[in-house]
Amino acid sequence: MSFLPPCPRKYKGWLALGIVGLVLFAAVGVYGEHGLLDLLRMRGERQSLAQMAFGLQQRNEALRTRIVQLQSDDRHLERLARERLGYVKEDELVYRVRVPHGAPR
Repeated sequence: MSFLPPCPRKYKGWLALGIVGLVLFAAVGVYGEHGLLDLLRMRGERQSLAQMAFGLQQRNEALRTRIVQLQSDDRHLERLARERLGYVKEDELVYRVRVPHGAPR
């Protein structure tokens, strides 16, 4: 039981060409330069860039906090100078321990 009448012979070429055109159109829509696969790749890239931007924002906030701390907290600045530069106060005594070359640390 057929719902549509048979296609006349003169339109069969156009029908085949239309079907091939639709298949090509769908293939370009999925695999083309701006197709579905490219869209999915760009969404993943956008998500990774958003995560990287969030991490950089957190790092910037931590650095801003550290800058304020270095500018306003003298004790913190003194502690850093002592640790990194080896500064010693006048009444302090410094002990240096030498480890032999072959000994584990």
